[in-house]
Amino acid sequence: MSMLLRRFQLMWHTYRKMLLLYLLVLLLPAGCLLYYYFEKSADILERQVTQSMLKSVQQVKINLDYRLAKVQEISDALILNTDLYEILARDPQSGTRFSQVEEEKKLGNMLRSLQGSDILKIKLYVNADKMYAGEHVNFFSLDQAARMPWYDEVVGRNGAVQWIPTHMERYISTPSEARVFSSARIIRDPNAYSRIIGILMLDVAEANLAAILNQAELDVHSHNMYVADATGMIVSHGQPEKLNHPLLPPETFKLIADQPFGIEKIMMDTQTYFVIFDTLSEGGWKVVSLLPAGQISRMSNQFNVGFSLVLALSLALLFIVGAFLVFAHLTRGTINRVRDITEQLRVRGAAMIEEGIPHPSGVVIRLEKSVTHMLSTFQHLMEDNYRAKEREKEARLRALQAQINPHFLYNALDTINWMALTKGAHDISRMLNMLAQYFRLTLNKGKDIVPLEDEMNLSKAYLEIQKQRFHNFDYTIKFPGLLSGRSIPKLSIQPIIENAIMHGVHNREGHHGSISVEAEAEGQTFVIRVTDDGIGMTEEQIAQLYASLNASSSPSSYGLYNVWERVRLFTGGAGRLVIESQPGRGTTVSIWFPAEENGRNE
Repeated sequence: MSMLLRRFQLMWHTYRKMLLLYLLVLLLPAGCLLYYYFEKSADILERQVTQSMLKSVQQVKINLDYRLAKVQEISDALILNTDLYEILARDPQSGTRFSQVEEEKKLGNMLRSLQGSDILKIKLYVNADKMYAGEHVNFFSLDQAARMPWYDEVVGRNGAVQWIPTHMERYISTPSEARVFSSARIIRDPNAYSRIIGILMLDVAEANLAAILNQAELDVHSHNMYVADATGMIVSHGQPEKLNHPLLPPETFKLIADQPFGIEKIMMDTQTYFVIFDTLSEGGWKVVSLLPAGQISRMSNQFNVGFSLVLALSLALLFIVGAFLVFAHLTRGTINRVRDITEQLRVRGAAMIEEGIPHPSGVVIRLEKSVTHMLSTFQHLMEDNYRAKEREKEARLRALQAQINPHFLYNALDTINWMALTKGAHDISRMLNMLAQYFRLTLNKGKDIVPLEDEMNLSKAYLEIQKQRFHNFDYTIKFPGLLSGRSIPKLSIQPIIENAIMHGVHNREGHHGSISVEAEAEGQTFVIRVTDDGIGMTEEQIAQLYASLNASSSPSSYGLYNVWERVRLFTGGAGRLVIESQPGRGTTVSIWFPAEENGRNE
């Protein structure tokens, strides 16, 4: 022990100046780096966290828009039902009481068939003289609606949807009150437009929105996500007691009221907050994350502690490296001896081995063997890790494949089909057959490129399903047999047909029209045309649609944009998409495919 102490003292006296200089050169820059880092890291983390939360808010906005759009679709489906107008406009004094019973039965079946997980209750306010106006389950009196606080706003919308913020409702079928928000619109007599014959209201459980908000929270205990209406009142939140209270002071809410989305830093109750928001497409409501700046500061402090630890370890590593360099300097003589031995071995060869090596030392040899063993072990570990990841990928792929079992789907649909036939429900059986065909053609064994015949059959199945749903259009599908085997991207036609139904036929006066899908050869190329006799488009609208197809983000017609992108990639840029339309005379969307050798194979 005393010998080792004397050696250490000797080394210290010999190299202390070099070691002190080394520590000074190392610690001074490290201290400056730490000071600069602590000054800048908070701002950087604030930007990163707020931008991340903005993306979360935008994702929540997408999810909520989808939910509200589903409610809007159900409301539109009811409003487009001509039977609804005929029954509501009928004079209650003109028929018998039995005819009103029949009315109630028909309307009740219509409303209850659309209630479900998204729609908690569908209510219809009707003429007070109708016998079923006091039913108080699905039917209520218009006189009762006139006394509601939302009545003037709904009437002022003149038939458009008015979103009513969260309120409490008690239903006869449930013992306790439910928190709901509602979609409401008036129904006018088509023969006397100034006469209001009903109000359609769809109640949606506020818990549906709160569940989406809770999934996007920064942590499970924060409850920073809100939905607020245009006046700043809280519509949905993870804590029900905050509903129908102002989210922000009125003057503060004005900062975000006219902006579609963004990030604002505010002071409220002597605390600093980040208001991160986006605007829903329905009702002008806003998704807001009210993030306390102190929460980010705590995260920054935690991160700084971790960084300081890493820096300390790095400094220790640098010190060890420096010590190693000192050690290398001290052992330079040994290294020179090894070089001498190597040189003598090179010059004298085996004779040197036979004579023996002067000043034998096994330290360098053991070090080399240790490094070699370490590298070999590291290589084996990397190979084992790679194989483990490959096995994990294969297991995940098998799990995903097991989640979708087409045979199970077809067998289940076939069972339901036989049940429907047993009950005499032939219309349901027809829908199930078309749905099974649609699923089979859509899955298509996982292929993305399909023959034209399969794509046309898929379009026929989709049109038949939509026709059974809406009953407001006729259709034709024609294509020559010589084009049956031509390859096209799967689902190239269905989105165009969907646009024709939703934006063309449904918006046409009378809500009835026709759709044709045709394919024909033109030399070596062929063209697919989807034509409707709907409301058509102006030249400005067509120009905006073309511009949307060339947009790099957020296209206005996502379905058509998706079709065009896949056709463009499939044809290597040689395909064409042409839109022809005139207001009131319908629309034709044509897709040109080049000769077979120019297209891309599967």
